[in-house]
This record gives sequence, structure tokens and C-alpha cells, in this order.
Amino acid sequence: MAISPQRTLISSEQARQLREASLLVDESHRARPRYFDGKFLSARDLTRDQSYFLARQAGFARALGPGVVEGLEVSMGVSSTDLLVRAGFGYTSAGELVSLQATVRVSLAQLFRLQTLAIQLGTLRQARPPLRNRTGVFVLGLRALEFSANPVAAYPTSLDGPRHVEEGDIIEASALTLSYLADAPPDRIDAMRSQLARDAFVSDALPAMPAEVLPLAVLALQGDQVRWVDTHLARRAAGQAHADVLGFGFAPRLLREAHLAQYSQQLRELMARSLAGRPTASQYFAALPPAGPMPAAAVNTQDFSQSWFPPGVQADLCLVPEDEIALLVEESLLLPPIDLSLNAEALAATAVAILVPVARESLMRTAARLQRRIERPVKALAAAGNVKRSPLDAMRAFEARRLVQLPTPVVEPPDGVDGVWAELLAAQPQLWYTRRRNLAMRPQIEGEVVAVLGADEDEDEDAVIKRRFPVELLPRVQKVLEKSSVGARAEMVRLLAADKFDSPVLAQVLLGGLESKGKVGTAEVAAMAETLGAPGVGSGLAKLAAERPELLQDADAVAKLAGSDRLLELDRALANANRFETARMATELKIPARGKLNLDRVLVR
Repeated sequence: MAISPQRTLISSEQARQLREASLLVDESHRARPRYFDGKFLSARDLTRDQSYFLARQAGFARALGPGVVEGLEVSMGVSSTDLLVRAGFGYTSAGELVSLQATVRVSLAQLFRLQTLAIQLGTLRQARPPLRNRTGVFVLGLRALEFSANPVAAYPTSLDGPRHVEEGDIIEASALTLSYLADAPPDRIDAMRSQLARDAFVSDALPAMPAEVLPLAVLALQGDQVRWVDTHLARRAAGQAHADVLGFGFAPRLLREAHLAQYSQQLRELMARSLAGRPTASQYFAALPPAGPMPAAAVNTQDFSQSWFPPGVQADLCLVPEDEIALLVEESLLLPPIDLSLNAEALAATAVAILVPVARESLMRTAARLQRRIERPVKALAAAGNVKRSPLDAMRAFEARRLVQLPTPVVEPPDGVDGVWAELLAAQPQLWYTRRRNLAMRPQIEGEVVAVLGADEDEDEDAVIKRRFPVELLPRVQKVLEKSSVGARAEMVRLLAADKFDSPVLAQVLLGGLESKGKVGTAEVAAMAETLGAPGVGSGLAKLAAERPELLQDADAVAKLAGSDRLLELDRALANANRFETARMATELKIPARGKLNLDRVLVR
């Protein structure tokens, strides 16, 4: 008899002894027929064979975890009484495969049939009145079914038995079902969405669905019309069931991603209806994910207050490169959500960073304009009735009221830094926030900034300047240094120490750019660094130096190249040119004895 090579075959007597000693556990749901020569086969044996393999497949599916594998998105249809469920497949908690091969349109006129089917299939936990003209919150799900079809003639099983007809095939199918979740009065049906989000992502307290049903979306129905559809409240991607291996109580990663997706979808819907005034998160949400988008209108640049987060939450504006926002959001997803039902005292240890993105190439210039103050605290704007305040907070607010309000003096922000922040915020239609770790905010743990020196940074200022400029240019360099601040001098020398300024042309471009400034500060040096320090700048000039080394040894030629307003265009063209095109451009580059350098012929395509 053939058996699996990974299993040990024991006799029935050994099985009985192990069972009596409580050392053997039968898996009766995975029993299969034993075949041998001379055995009489019946339909029951072949059916048991099919059931065995179905049970094995369900076990593999449970190892993956229930949820949607692909597709099955739910959205509003053409009218408010229709839903669209797109093609896809997934697995239920029982391990059953459910799928849709094409987009299905669901009409709410069929709600009574859906509920009747749910009662027949046992998916309702308690009897409910018919769903016609009802208002409430429901879960749209998908469950596996099968039915027999295609009749065929059955031969008699005895000599005198009659012939009859039996269904010849079993066809698997998936049925959409609607399950009751909660009642919701018409005036609270929108607020129910925020409360359900808190139950799902903070308390993990949504009612469990039957194991045979794969939840696809939560629907709010008002009469026979769909008020809102929220897929992320119920929909989960397959694989999130097996998480928190260390037992620290971490929410599964896919659950945290679902919270961010649900919050982002609801916020988009709110912003599409144009949020009025200073929007407050607690007006629309009961909990926030640890990271996500927020309306830019929530930050007031007049007094630098924010209305999105409740009092108690410490918020800071943070200047970040725009290509790092995804990484910061990714890291913050490890932290717990922000529960907006807590009072200010309970939220005192919660801190968020409001991210103000800028292009990476302009980061240093913007930081210089902010005088290296790349973080700025913003105060919370307490909105009465929208947040829970402790009695102490309420007494302080009452004490702060005066019968005669004294005029508040307008204090001009020092050195215009707040004006730069206002300019940056005005350019952002939407901001992102991330929750911050509490330990990293302690100054005694952070320590102090220590500059990490490279191998060549022990070279003094004079040595760098003499290495980059010929003797005849040193008086000009000295005049630039005299009108530069201490920080600007340090930044200029640091920039000149870069390898790309081995090119005398780039060094003179930097000198000419700073000479044209009335006073040289860190912002002016950062602006030049943004242009000349960008990746790739200077690579074309390096190819030119390899083709015509004598050209860059001529002081007049270097000066005319550095003075051309199309030098960087020439640099880019040489950097992108092939070997033959580089040779052509180097040959056609002629330095005039008088006048400015004309690069039109060289740059012609």
C-alpha cells in the first residue's frame, strides 16, 4: 500500500494503545478511503476522497491567513442604489476560496433577497426585520457555495432497479451576502463611521463575522440608498492573521496599513466637500493612525497654531526632503494610533511631527533661510466641544477669561524665520504628520550635535583656497571672504573642498556668483551649492578636460568659460554625449580673443 514517505504507518492496535494513553489525536475531518484490489467502490468513497483534499486545501489557506488576495474592491455604482464589486479572490476564515470572475453590479432593490439568503445560510446572528427602507450599518461579504447541475442518466444498482436521473456535476460558486452590523439614526450615520474606525483599529472590538464569510466592505444605508462605503473597515489583506510573534501586543502590520488607508479615504471624501474654517480632527474622527495626511488649512501661519490635533498633543513643524516622507510614515506605523477620545492630560506624552516637504536639492538653501531652525513648535487651538478637557484645563481656561481684553502686542518674528515657514506652508495643498517616539524627544537622551570630520577636513582654509584658485585671483577671493559671515566662510570652504571643484571653471563660477552679492551669508552660499553641488554637475567639464587638457590650463579660456551664462548647459550636453559627440563639441569649442564666449555652435543639435 502506498503511503506518504514522511509519515509512519502504525497498526490499529498501536493506534488504540496510543489513544488510551492520550498520546494520539485523531483527525477525523481528514480521513480518506483506503484502496486495495478487490474492494467494491461506491459513490461514498469517491466523495470522501474529494472531501479529504478540500480539507487539506482549506488547511493550506488557513496557514496563509484569511483575507483578500487580489481585487474585490467595492465602490458606489452609477446611482446611489447600486454597488460595484470588482473581480478578484480571497480566502475566508474557514479556508474556503471565494472569487468573482468579473465585476458584479449589486442593486439595493435586492436587499430583501440578500437578507433572506443570509437567513437561509445562517449568516445572521439574530433575526432582523426586512431590510426594505431601513437605515443602518451593514457588512457586505462573500461566501462560498456549491450546487449540483447537469442531469445525467443513472444506471440501476440492482438487477430489477429502475433507471433514474441524477445531477452530474457539483459547481462551486460565490454569493454576496449582507449582514447587519449596527443601527444608526439618520443624524448619526456619519459619526458612526468614525466610531467604527476606533473600534476596529484601536479597540479591535468589531463584531466577529461568520467564518464562512469574507468581509468586503461596511455600508451605511439610509432608506434604499448608500450613504457611504468604507472598504478598509472590514476588508483585510490575506496574511495578517499571523503577527505579534514576540507577544508585545503589536497590531498586525496589515491592520495598521488598513487604518491609514481608511483614514486617508475618509479624509479625501471630507476635503472633497471643502472643510470649512479651521478643521479639527475630533469633529470627524474618533482616532487617528500614527501617520497620515492632514489638511494644510489646519495650520495658521498668522499665530502658528494648529487645530487638527487636540490640546495635550505636542506638534512641531519639521522641514524634510520630500523623498523621505514615505520612509518616515513607514517607521511611524510601528507606533500605536492616536485616540482622540482622551483628554489633554492623557495625551500629554503624545507628540507629532507635521512634515513640510521640500525638494532635496533645495533643502540646504531652505535650511539656511531658516537659519538651521528646521523644526518649529506650533500650539494647539482648543475648540470648545470638540475635545475632552480635564477639570484643571477647564479652570485654567476660565481663569484666562477677562472682562476687559487687553490688546496683544504684535511681535515681529525675529530674523524673518516665521515668514519663511509661512511661505513654505502656503505652497502645500496637503501636509503629512507622523507620530514621534517619546524617548527620542528627551534632550538628556538626545545629547548634543557633534560634527563628524572626514579624513581631509583637517586642511585649513588658506590651503583649500590656494589649491582651488591661482595666485592672480586670490585678491578677489579675499574680498569675498571679508564680506562673508563666519558661517558663510565655513560653508564656502567646505564646498570648495569637494572633488568636483578640482575643475578651475567651477571654482571661478562660485567666485563670480558670490562676488555679485552685496553681503554673503549662509543662504547665498547654499543657493550656489544647490546649483553647483547637484549630482552630475561638473562631469561634462571633466570630459572636456580629458579631450582638451590645454584648454583648462589657459587662464583666459577658464575665465571666459566661467563667465558664460550657458556653461551649465554645455556641462549637461557633454555629460550626456557619446564619445564621438564629445570629440565634436570639444573641437568646435573656440575661445575668442575678445568678447564673450558664444556656445551656440557647440550646443547645436
